[in-house]
Amino acid sequence: MVEVNGRLTASCVTKASEGMHVNTHTEKLIKYRKMLMELMFAERNHICAICVMNGHCELQAMAAHLGMDSVRYDYLNPDLPMDASHKRYVLDHNRCILCTRCVRVCNEVEGAHTWDVMGRGIVSQIVADLNFAWGNSPSCTSCGKCVQVCPTGALFEQGMTVAEMEKKHDFLPWILGGREKHEWNW
Repeated sequence: MVEVNGRLTASCVTKASEGMHVNTHTEKLIKYRKMLMELMFAERNHICAICVMNGHCELQAMAAHLGMDSVRYDYLNPDLPMDASHKRYVLDHNRCILCTRCVRVCNEVEGAHTWDVMGRGIVSQIVADLNFAWGNSPSCTSCGKCVQVCPTGALFEQGMTVAEMEKKHDFLPWILGGREKHEWNW
C-alpha cells in the first residue's frame, strides 16, 4: 500500500509513470496498513499465542513491524475445514490469508496449475483442482513448493509443526528473474 499523488493505492498493481509522486511511509499509510492487518487477523483463526507458527510467521512479523499489539475488531472465526487427504501435506483453511502465493508458485514455477481460489468474502478458500480433496488431485506433483512459500502455516508437512519445517527458497530468484524479463502477462 502506497500513497500516490495523495491517494492510497495498492503498490503491487500500480504502474509507475512520469511525474508520479509516491509516498511509502506517511502517517495515513501506517494507520491504514495497521487497520488492514487487524482485519486480516480478525477474519480467520490468527491468535499467535496458540499458533504452532508462533515466532516463525510472516503475518506475525508484519504485525509486529506495524506495532500491532491487539485487534480492535471482533474475530469472525469461520468454521473452515482442514484438508489432510494428501499423503505428505495438510491445508488448514483457518490459517490461510489468501495471499495466493501457493496458486502462483504452482502455476508459474511448477506448471501444475493445481491451486485456485473458490468463493467470495469470508468463505473464500484455496482449493485443489476445482475443489477436489488435495489427496485426490490428479495435477499435484507433491513438489512442496506451495508449502515452502506459505507465509502463515496454512500449508504444512504432515507430522511436523510449521515451526519445525525448514523452508527452502532457492527457487525464488528464478521467479524474480522471470518477472524482470516480463515472462508472465499478469
